[in-house]
Amino acid sequence: MNKRLFFLDNIRIFLTILVIIFHTSIAYGAAGSWILEDVDKSEINATIVLLTIFTAVCQSFFMGLFFFISSYFFPISYERKGAVQFLRGRLVRLGIPLLIYYFVIGPMTVWFAKFRDHQTLVQFYKDNVWSFRWTFFGPTWFLEASIFFALFYILFRFITKGRLKKKSILFPNGKTLVAVAFALGLIAFVVRLVYPTGTGPLELQLGYFPSYILLFIAGIIAQKQGWLEQIPEKLQRIWTWVAIGMIPVLPLGLILTGGLEGDIHFEGGFNIQALLYAMWEPFICLGIILFLLSFFQRRFNKTNRLSKWLSENAYTVYLIHPPIIVGWTLAFHGIGLPAIVKWIIVSALSVCACFIVASAIRALPYVRRVL
Repeated sequence: MNKRLFFLDNIRIFLTILVIIFHTSIAYGAAGSWILEDVDKSEINATIVLLTIFTAVCQSFFMGLFFFISSYFFPISYERKGAVQFLRGRLVRLGIPLLIYYFVIGPMTVWFAKFRDHQTLVQFYKDNVWSFRWTFFGPTWFLEASIFFALFYILFRFITKGRLKKKSILFPNGKTLVAVAFALGLIAFVVRLVYPTGTGPLELQLGYFPSYILLFIAGIIAQKQGWLEQIPEKLQRIWTWVAIGMIPVLPLGLILTGGLEGDIHFEGGFNIQALLYAMWEPFICLGIILFLLSFFQRRFNKTNRLSKWLSENAYTVYLIHPPIIVGWTLAFHGIGLPAIVKWIIVSALSVCACFIVASAIRALPYVRRVL
C-alpha cells in the first residue's frame, strides 16, 4: 500500500478497538441492545448516563467512517479487476465471514450467554437457527450492508459507463457542511418515524443509514478527487470545536424534556427528543470524522511491526469480538466492583484477547485468503 494511506489503516485499527469498547459499554450500562448485560438499567445513575453519552457519540460517526474507508478503495479495485472479479472478491471477503458468523459464531454466543442452562445447543439451533425464527447477523450487519452497497456501486458503474464526465469537485466548505448536517438530520428524523434506531429488516438499523449512505458516496468521491489531501486545516479545527460543543447538547436536551424522570423516547417518532437526536448526530459525525482524518494523516501516516500486525488482524477481530466480550463479562459477573470499573477492565481484556485470538485464527491454513 502507498505510504500516504497508512493512516487509513491506523484509523481502521482505532475504530475496531472502539467497536469492542462500545459493545462492552452497553453490557455495563449504556443504552442499547447487547447479547449479555451485567447491570440493572431500570434506574438511571451516573454510570448509565456517562456510558450512554459515550456510545451516542461513537454511534454518530464510527460505522459511517468504516463505510467511508471501505468505499474509498472501491474505484481502484473496480478499475483494476473489472465488475465480475470485483464482485467475486467482495462476496468472498464479505459473504463467507457473514455466513460463518450467522450460522456459527452468532448463535453459539447467544446460546452460551443466555440459554446454556435451559436448552441444549442442538435444540437451540433447531428452534431458532435452522427455523430462521431469529436472525444472527450481529455486528456482521456491516458486511451485509457492504454487499448491498457493492451491488449498487456495480450497477451505478454499469449504467453510467462512458457517460460520466470527469468533473473537479472541491472539498466541501463550511456552508456546505452545515447544509449537509441539517439535511442529514431531517432525513434521519423522517426515516426514524418508520424505523426507530435499533430497528430495521435483517438487523439493518435503517435509522442510521442516511449518514452511512452519504459517507459511502463521499468515500468514492474522496478517492477520485483527492479530498484526503485537501482538508482545510481551519475548517477541520472549526468543526472539531463544533463537535465538542455539541456533545452536551443532547443530554441537556433530554434532561429538559423529562429524561431524568424516565421519559425517554429519542429513538424515533414524532417528538422533540427524536428530532433533537437526529439533528445532533450529523454535527458530531462530521466534526469527529474531519478531526480523525486530519489528525491521523498528520501524526500516524506511518507503520511499524505492531501497527502492521494490528491492521492485519483488525477485520478478524471485528468478527470474533462478541463471544470474547461475553466471556469476559461472565468471568466478572458477581464480582463486587462498580460497573464503570468492570467496563474498563473487561474492555481492556477483550481488546487484548481479540487481537491474540484473531492472530491465531489467521495462522490456520487458507484462512488468510478470506480474512
